[in-house]
Amino acid sequence: MVHCGETNRSSGFTPLEVLLVLIIIGIISVIVIGRSTIGQTDLLAQTEVIKSHIRYAQSRAMNSDRSWGIRCDASAQFYWLFVDGDPVNKKRKLPGEESDTVNLIKYKLTLTPTTLSFDDRGRPCSGNDGTTPRANDLSLILSADSGSTTTITITRNTGFVP
Repeated sequence: MVHCGETNRSSGFTPLEVLLVLIIIGIISVIVIGRSTIGQTDLLAQTEVIKSHIRYAQSRAMNSDRSWGIRCDASAQFYWLFVDGDPVNKKRKLPGEESDTVNLIKYKLTLTPTTLSFDDRGRPCSGNDGTTPRANDLSLILSADSGSTTTITITRNTGFVP
């Protein structure tokens, strides 16, 4: 028997309420996941850029009678292409870059300080002048402010960069 003013309402959630909660959870998840992977994306993308810059230096050395190389300074925040064993006065602009020095600060990244040169056979060499082939593989570590890292390996004798 239904009395006047009473409603017959069962407890629980309506389908509309459940749908709204699921939509809100989905939106929050997308925002959180998107923000957490931005630094990792920059790290991986810049790793590939640095690999291509190393390959470019190697290619230039193989196609000329001059040594070419890449140097990362002591601050680990800048690197550049150089020629003729002179990383200070003979900087050259890398393809796709606006200046002769690549700034890693804008990506919140650092790179192992090093000097890598290539001889006319494309072999990685120690020192600036490309005359002494490296005895071992060279590993460069690219680090993000978030603590994530990637390693770039330059194989001795061949200069292969996987």
